[in-house]
This record gives sequence, structure tokens and C-alpha cells, in this order.
Amino acid sequence: MMGRTIIILFLAAVLLGPVTLAACRPTASPGVNRAQTQPDPAAAYHFVGADEIIGPEGTVAATFVDAEYEQLRRPDAIAPIYDPRFVPASEAGLPADELVIGLTINGDSRAYPAGILYNREMVNDTVGGVPTLITWCPLCYTALAHRRIVGNDTFVLGNQGALYKGAMTWYDHGTGSIWSQPTGQAIAGALAGVELALMPSQLTTWGQWRVAHPDARVLTTAAPAQNYRGRQPGEQHVVGIVIGDEAAAWPYPAVIERGAIDATVDDTPVRLWRDDTTGAIRATGTDGDGRELPTIIAYRWAWEKLYPAGSLR
Repeated sequence: MMGRTIIILFLAAVLLGPVTLAACRPTASPGVNRAQTQPDPAAAYHFVGADEIIGPEGTVAATFVDAEYEQLRRPDAIAPIYDPRFVPASEAGLPADELVIGLTINGDSRAYPAGILYNREMVNDTVGGVPTLITWCPLCYTALAHRRIVGNDTFVLGNQGALYKGAMTWYDHGTGSIWSQPTGQAIAGALAGVELALMPSQLTTWGQWRVAHPDARVLTTAAPAQNYRGRQPGEQHVVGIVIGDEAAAWPYPAVIERGAIDATVDDTPVRLWRDDTTGAIRATGTDGDGRELPTIIAYRWAWEKLYPAGSLR
């Protein structure tokens, strides 16, 4: 009987198209531990009533706004990459102006072509020994890297197929909790309020990243991906930083023109600067050991929707 119910709900989701938050929500199969490190494909397509996630028996983050949630398609309709494959830089065959997300952890440098991420949006990876999630929200232009580990729990994340405050959302295979991509926070479900740490990454071109990291490995897929050439950030974009309870952003062209900007965010002195080698906008703290801080490039409208109280400077 349970199997028939799941099948009926699945067919309804496919036939009806976009649905509201009250219509469906994925959950993990019984017995799946939230710390699992391998995805359970069957769990990714189970639909249950919203009351199990946000109803009287469910949990949501304190800031969750139901009206801001829109379910567009079934989870993983845009299939994430769960088993990423890489080739050496010499075998990548990418045009120099292909946009990539560059990431280096513990000496392990990788490039994730935007053309692949435009079609797949999410990569569950392990970089330099650190479980990592690389995501790209084409609608918001947010290309981000998060640690997919909290304490002793390592999460495998899928594409929720929904928007929250106009940005993409994920679900985790262990609990079915729903996460916001730009904030890295679980907004509904058993893990509501838990955050995945955002890590510094660079949005640049393949040509520039390869010069800076000639030993970088490049994400590849069996099916050819379209190129995402020359689509650099511009007048419509901002560069943001979130520290503690404060979010701040600057017009992207202003940062490029000035080369460096000194500011204070949540009482923390920071410097935004343009990397002359990669062309990326980076940020560092200036009151301590100069550690690198993560930046967020987004369309201005998306930033203001996500951080209405955040100052645009």
C-alpha cells in the first residue's frame, strides 16, 4: 500500500508541474543515517506530505518564510554529480575564456567549468581530503563551495528542485531536510538551523586559473557540456561578504575599478581585492593572520532578496 501511495504522489508531481511547499517534500528512507557518505538514489525520489517537514511535527528555521518557497520540479530532476571525474589541465580542452569555479584545499586545486554546472548545478566532491559541495545557481549567478561536513556528520546533498527567496535549494540524503544554497543553512526539516561552512573559491576563466594552478584537475563529464564562454560578472552583479550577523556587498564594477576596498563587516576589518593572476575578487581579514574569507558574487536583485537588511555599499 505504501508503495502505491509513493507512486501516485510521484505521478501527480510530474503531471502537475510546479507545486507549492504544501504539495511535496522528499525524505530519506527509514534507517538512512544523516552521516552517510554515499547517496541512496531511491531515497531521492520519495515524496511525503509537507506536514512531516514543516507541519506541527516538523521543524523550520526561525527565519523561514513559507511564502518565499516555490517547488518547481521533483528533486534531482536536474541531476547532481555524485561521483565526479577529473582530467589533468593538459587534457581539459577548455577554451581560455570558459568560466570556471576555482578551488584549492590543502594543495589540491580543481576547476569546475560553468558549462557543466549550468546543466548539473551540484557536485558532491572531496577536495584535499575535505568533503565539499560545489554549486551553481544560474538564476542568481551564485557559484559557491561549502564544506559538507558538520562535526562528525558528512552529508550527501541533492537538488531539491525548488526556489527559496529566488535561489536554489538542496536536500540531504540522510534526513530530507531542505537547505538554502546562498546561506548554506537548512531552512526546514530535522536539521533546520544547521549551516554548512562557506569556503573561499574563485570565479574566473580557465585560462587565468590554469596559469595560477598549472597542476589543477578539471571536472569532466561523459556527455559533452556547452561552453559558458565570456559570461563574466558585470554591471548587474555585486560582490558580497557575510560575517556573523552582518552582510555587506559592493557593486562588482566598483571593486574591479578600484582594485582594492577596505571595509568593516560585523566589526571585522576586511579587504576586498582583485587577484591580478586569476582576475577573481577575493577577500581577506586584516586584523589577524590575513586569512582568506569567502565572497559571494550574485545578481544585485538576488542579493537584495536574500539580504534585505544587508548594506549595499
